[in-house]
Amino acid sequence: MDLWDKLKAVLLEEFLEIEDAAAVTEKTKLGEIPNWDSMAAVNLQILINELFQVDLPLDLLQDEATFEELIGFIHEPETIADAMRRLNGRS
Repeated sequence: MDLWDKLKAVLLEEFLEIEDAAAVTEKTKLGEIPNWDSMAAVNLQILINELFQVDLPLDLLQDEATFEELIGFIHEPETIADAMRRLNGRS
């Protein structure tokens, strides 16, 4: 099972209704998930940490973030610091 399959399984279990799951792809933005809010972001942050042992800052779980980006952070956690610097306007 690849990262996307694992992540989608968690989404289906925790966040998505069966009928919504088919529409969610790696390109889907978090804000496009039904009922996505700050509490859902915290829950996803915790689940990613538990499943993949990756500490993702909440700032990276904003509405515009895609699952593809999250998979990149899970696969290469060393990119998180660079992403945070870019997000905060620092090179």
